[in-house]
Amino acid sequence: MEKNKISNFLTPDISYLLGLITGHGEIQQSSDAKKIIIEFEYKALESKAITKVFDQRLHIQTSLDPIVYRLQRMGINVQKVTGEKISLVLTWLQEDISWLFIKFLINGTRFNYHDFLIPEPIFETTQENKREFLRGIADVTAFVRKSNVDQAGRHRVYIEISNRNWFLPPQLCQLWQQSLNMATQYIGYGHPNIRGGTGTSWAKEHQIKIYAEDFESIGFYISHKNEALKELAEYNKANFDRKQSLCNGKAGREKIKPSHQHESHKKLPAEINGRHFNSYKQICKCLGCYLQRD
Repeated sequence: MEKNKISNFLTPDISYLLGLITGHGEIQQSSDAKKIIIEFEYKALESKAITKVFDQRLHIQTSLDPIVYRLQRMGINVQKVTGEKISLVLTWLQEDISWLFIKFLINGTRFNYHDFLIPEPIFETTQENKREFLRGIADVTAFVRKSNVDQAGRHRVYIEISNRNWFLPPQLCQLWQQSLNMATQYIGYGHPNIRGGTGTSWAKEHQIKIYAEDFESIGFYISHKNEALKELAEYNKANFDRKQSLCNGKAGREKIKPSHQHESHKKLPAEINGRHFNSYKQICKCLGCYLQRD
């Protein structure tokens, strides 16, 4: 008889919630209550696909209603907050089983999206649960815009991860490549050799870029993101035949990048501090890429 594993207790609802928390959640604790706050970012009021223009704030607000209902069915006290920012606030007045389980899964030593990692049971769970986790990540971190094109004009989805969270991008790449056969087109790390620029302008979000037609295997529950994805994916399918290959961990021909004065900097983790990189895959290796382990 198979021994029970934590992954056996995951459900699509829990997996989706874990994705939301990992992508843009924060744990707050006091003597009175425990809270998890999940923020849904938008950088402009309008978002443009090719022919469609979306009121992002309106779409996020309406898309959150079924998500709130879904979480309430799990017995969680959740409220939608729509002030200057749009957030979900999950509240526990006592440490019940749902609070303890979620806190255990996201690691009790980590408290916000700046350092959350993928919970280990997600790698061992069902395909459906993995997809729900990734959709949770996408709903709070992805940007789907007409402007997110490569040099040939092919549309991409950008997953934007906090600059302080260096280890999540290679983990996400591993999860969707292994479970969904979805290829990463590029990772624009917020590193001086990748972004360059003056001062610390390089220290921006890490941008994981995936072609729109590939990202359809994950999709969104946030309505305007999913509508934009469909339009951009259809354009790509009609105009580009070449399929993005899965990463094999090997860098192609590398252009030698100039040195940057901030290759040693307090904003860089120890694993890459003081080192020069000519490609994003070299950074991935230092951050634990599963394809490049010695």
